[in-house]
Amino acid sequence: MEQNLFGQILINFNLITQEQLDKVVELQKKSNPPRLLGELLVEQGFLDDKSLKSILSVQKRKLELSKGSQTKGAESELQRRLQGAPCTEYLKVSRELGASDMYITSGLKPMIRLHGNLLDLPGDAPGFEDSRKLLFQLLTKEQIDEYYEKKYIDFSLELEGIGRFRTSIFRHLKGIAGIFRTIAENVVPFDRLGLPGVVRQFIDYSRGMVLVTGAAGSGKSTTLCALLDLINKNHRLHVITIEDPIEVVHKSDKSFISQREIPKHSKSFASALRAALREDPDVIVVGELRDPETVSTAITAAETGHLIFGTLHTQSAARTVMRVLDQFPAQKRDHIRTLLANVLRGVISQMLVPNLDGKGRSLATEVMVVNSAVSNLIREDRAWQIPMVMQTGKRQGMRLMDDSLIELVKLKKISLEEALTRATDKTKFLNPFGDEEGRKR
Repeated sequence: MEQNLFGQILINFNLITQEQLDKVVELQKKSNPPRLLGELLVEQGFLDDKSLKSILSVQKRKLELSKGSQTKGAESELQRRLQGAPCTEYLKVSRELGASDMYITSGLKPMIRLHGNLLDLPGDAPGFEDSRKLLFQLLTKEQIDEYYEKKYIDFSLELEGIGRFRTSIFRHLKGIAGIFRTIAENVVPFDRLGLPGVVRQFIDYSRGMVLVTGAAGSGKSTTLCALLDLINKNHRLHVITIEDPIEVVHKSDKSFISQREIPKHSKSFASALRAALREDPDVIVVGELRDPETVSTAITAAETGHLIFGTLHTQSAARTVMRVLDQFPAQKRDHIRTLLANVLRGVISQMLVPNLDGKGRSLATEVMVVNSAVSNLIREDRAWQIPMVMQTGKRQGMRLMDDSLIELVKLKKISLEEALTRATDKTKFLNPFGDEEGRKR
């Protein structure tokens, strides 16, 4: 039963054909001792290792879903459910399978992103009109009007019994598309994220700026939520969050938390940040530092006695400093550089790497704790030398992304290949245990 289900899932996701499955099933019958279906599919070149590992996780979830059901034909359940189904059913399936994102776009099959991999859902590729009808089912009249005016709309979608999704609907060359990112229902506790312990100290500053950076989908919002949760449970402070959209709703504990959504509660991040400064906050969490005005206001807020947390789409601490400065014209850059050197307290850069066993992803992090040496490099426009200071600052809890990747490989959480594709200095992997430990080995 489980092998049949496994094969059917592979076909449903268009990873193999029925003909390929039949061929491998025949080979499996003749094998002695018996061999796994997935192993034979890889051996025959019908499936690669990465897809196999991801789909095994889907199979496990499908089995768990079907065990509690009295309906027959679990193998075709997914296809039956989605045949002519409304958009809400696609989102329900996406949530049940544990996908991080779901995509509906004109001219392409609906897709989900599972453990970083894109997988097709069963069914035909919808045309423009079918896609429009599917997506507009989710919109209010006001949202439809906004879409036609701007050609796109971003908002937080909440579906009872299914969950919440960060939603973006927009026009493109071949029609219309909708992207739905699953929002966690609860805060993931700090201790479960795999962040270095030194990151915890960032919530104890009374003023300054802490930046969480990484590509889209790297878990920045999750990290910010965990840090805010730590503040809420350990400090009696007034916290204002500025988000687009609000993801996790925080219930005030020791701290008093007020959350604002752009553009529902304020026109922009910059205007919301300026307003927040008049409301006696201790901590301000800015969902995204999108433009020079927001960055400049955030730096000023940090300088005037507030603790600011924000995010940027950068891949390292050094690049984060450069990106902040590059947003400003040359005539303002020296002034901003001086302010940034004074207020920056730390940078957490992160990425999610597929696990070796195909079940989920592991967090790789780079952490910069701003000390006098780092501050001087920023002030003197030598941000490119920051990695050298970080390399010697391990006692303070600093670490480079390459060191985090090496650690995950040594712990057998991720593959060497996955690590190397993301490494900045691949020569570090020639002696991953370091000179001293390497000699012992």
